[in-house]
Amino acid sequence: MLRQLSSSIDTKARLMIVEDEKIIALDLQRRLEKYGYEVTGLSNDGSEAVTMAEKDQPDLILMDIMLNGETDGVQAATRIFHDYQIPIIFLTAYADQRTLERAKEAQPFGYVLKPFKERELYSTIDIALYKSGVDKALKKHDRWLSAVLHNIGDGIIATRSDGSVEYMNPTAERMTGWQFNENAKSTVRLTDILPLHDSQTHLNVPIPEPDSIPVDSPVFFENLLLINKAGAHIHIEGSFAGIYDESKVCEGLVVAFQDVTTIKTMSDTIMYQASHDSLTGLINRDEFFAQLKRTISEHNGNTPDHLLYLDIDQFKVVNDLCGHLAGDELLRRISKDIRAHLPPGSAFARLGGDEFGILVQNLPNDELSGFCEQMLSLVQRNFTWKHNVISISVSIGVVTLDQATLDPYAVLAAADDATYLAKESGGNTYRFYRTADFSFLKRRGEMQWVARLTKSLENDRFVLFEQPIVHLSDSSIAKREILLRLRDDEDELISPQVFIPAAERYNLMPAIDRWVIRNTFRFIAESESTIKYSINLSGASIADENLSGYVTAQLEEHAINPEQICFEITETTAIENLSRAIDFITRMRDLGATFALDDFGSGFSSFTYLRNLPVQYLKLDGSYVKDILSDKVSMQMVDSINDIGHVLGMQTIAEYVRSAELMRALREMGVDMGQGYEIQKPAPLADSIAIDRR
Repeated sequence: MLRQLSSSIDTKARLMIVEDEKIIALDLQRRLEKYGYEVTGLSNDGSEAVTMAEKDQPDLILMDIMLNGETDGVQAATRIFHDYQIPIIFLTAYADQRTLERAKEAQPFGYVLKPFKERELYSTIDIALYKSGVDKALKKHDRWLSAVLHNIGDGIIATRSDGSVEYMNPTAERMTGWQFNENAKSTVRLTDILPLHDSQTHLNVPIPEPDSIPVDSPVFFENLLLINKAGAHIHIEGSFAGIYDESKVCEGLVVAFQDVTTIKTMSDTIMYQASHDSLTGLINRDEFFAQLKRTISEHNGNTPDHLLYLDIDQFKVVNDLCGHLAGDELLRRISKDIRAHLPPGSAFARLGGDEFGILVQNLPNDELSGFCEQMLSLVQRNFTWKHNVISISVSIGVVTLDQATLDPYAVLAAADDATYLAKESGGNTYRFYRTADFSFLKRRGEMQWVARLTKSLENDRFVLFEQPIVHLSDSSIAKREILLRLRDDEDELISPQVFIPAAERYNLMPAIDRWVIRNTFRFIAESESTIKYSINLSGASIADENLSGYVTAQLEEHAINPEQICFEITETTAIENLSRAIDFITRMRDLGATFALDDFGSGFSSFTYLRNLPVQYLKLDGSYVKDILSDKVSMQMVDSINDIGHVLGMQTIAEYVRSAELMRALREMGVDMGQGYEIQKPAPLADSIAIDRR
């Protein structure tokens, strides 16, 4: 029986014996060592026992409850358990009730009566060691749990089933502003320290009753506002969970929550930035479109709603003459003035650049013209920047929403049409959209080209043509000008005069110009042609600061000699984008490319700007060239321009050479080169190689 019992005892345990009867102590030591325990020491004095316990740190102490001396067994055991948490088993032959009550202060793990019964002794020791191990594990668990709860970033509050607070961690105390004292006699309820409100409406949000939360199914919450004891508003999110015993009876509630104020602020900032224009503080195009879409979907036909599309006149002049800082300041002033005079509930947005949108609801039709006049008056001003004074006005397009306007894209397009026509008529006016108006139908037809041209770019439906430019002295080819055609779905060729105006108006020319550059360079590389080619560039391309980088990359990719390339830009384009044109020309000339100024003489500022443009060729405007045989003024214009070009070191090129007589007259006048039907009509680019090689 003893052997069976001993097999279950932890033989690695270290025990200490405190007994003032030496014979009993030695007998007890012999018994314990016989069964594998290690006895760390014997003591017959309470004070000495405390010292030995501190030194040896045994797993268990067998303590005589009635020690002689100044410190009895109860006092020694109490000090040891309090200071070192070493479990105690009291040894006693007898004890009065008062002594036994005192012994409870030491929280003993058992009592063993003298004389010892081995079974009782070993059972008591075994149980005490087991309980001590469990107690240590629980205390370690408590320490870990306490450390986690005290240092976790979430606030933790636990309550009893009646809602009174049982525990709060430091994070919860800091967030709520309450200091929880578990020894306080007063009862603090969760609703007192955690008043919750909806973050949008600020209405009170009730805390769920503990028994209303299913077992193992926490209730999560977000977008709540905690107004703490100090009155601070803290955005929180977290969860409520019930505390249940083994029988699934609810004992309380635990709430875990975290401060998301910073995240909420960042999120609100990001959302604001995503929906607002940073310069003016107005909503942006995407947010305006969303509001327009909602207004259209909720429109019932009874309330008059209107969309105004505003485009600032002379804004480009402000940017070019005064700089972008001045342009930004003008936009801020205009948006501030308009916003201060809008009816309640209006949506006002910056749609991009110098364009604004106003969505006015419930404005009677008979008041619409007056409202538009007010907007014109608010924008119209003399804008002063440093020494410059510029007259500013606005063009407004107006669309009235009705049951037929169910597509927000169509509404914006119609408003854009109306704005364009208002600007076309001189600006500082407003124009109502009318579906039956021919001017709107014409513009709508131009807009339909946008989809066709975009699709043509994607599917390579453009075709390159060329027309030679020859030396008038000997008719030898100087270079070939690249021309463009568009092949429609029936394989018919469409002239550029048909689609270029729409491409220019809707900003598709940069993409088309790049297509021409890329495919011309590819043709030169694949055909190994050594001829020089002229490529026309639009004003939008010249204004593109990335164009020079694109051309350089294409030259390198196709291994083209830049000296084979001559870029043609019109006089008007050069003047409108003078600084950008000069920069582009300089960059390309440094590589070896040349430049021609096209349609020279069509403007009124030609001679003023000519000396500032580093071009090698001057193309005489064909409208003058074609009439020199019959019109003396045209003859004089061409002769004068030709002379000025030569004085500036440029070679001159005459366009529209349509007869041998005209060609002879130009040669006698001293014009260097000619181009026109008399020389050769435009032909597909691929055919020019066969002509050159014959």
